[in-house]
Amino acid sequence: MGIYDNKSEPKVKLKFRFGFSKKKLKYPAILIVGLIAIVLAFFAVQTLMQPQAIMFSLSPNPLDLARNQTSLLTVDVFNVTGANAENAVLDVSAVASELFVITPESQSISTIEAGGRREYLFQIRPFNNQNPTAGVPAGDYKLQIILNVNGEKFTKEAILQIKRVS
Repeated sequence: MGIYDNKSEPKVKLKFRFGFSKKKLKYPAILIVGLIAIVLAFFAVQTLMQPQAIMFSLSPNPLDLARNQTSLLTVDVFNVTGANAENAVLDVSAVASELFVITPESQSISTIEAGGRREYLFQIRPFNNQNPTAGVPAGDYKLQIILNVNGEKFTKEAILQIKRVS
């Protein structure tokens, strides 16, 4: 007790408590999980909205060899690299290359501006090079589409279905 102590003032006891209850943690945890879900959804939508470098369609698919002898592959090429492209190359090949004739097999693209689009047509004709009289058996066949633009390589696979009606 000192000379200047006031006896009427209560003594202050400092108690530090660092414990957390589950009730207090529930709301910030829900908020953090919600924010993470919103950020992930934003990035997922953003990647879906970006154009793809290669889009294609096959007509007719399935190819009924009793009606049609060729299928037309339409390939849309998009320059997604962000810079103007010069001397790009578009190649189309069949995984079972001995069973198909693709005309043309390759297309040179002189220029595509950034964000630009070009459309190319390829004729696909089933033909068994090893045994021309046997023809091409019915089934699903993979076609590979490769685009080389500005040093980047983009690849897509298409499935051509062959139907044989005897």
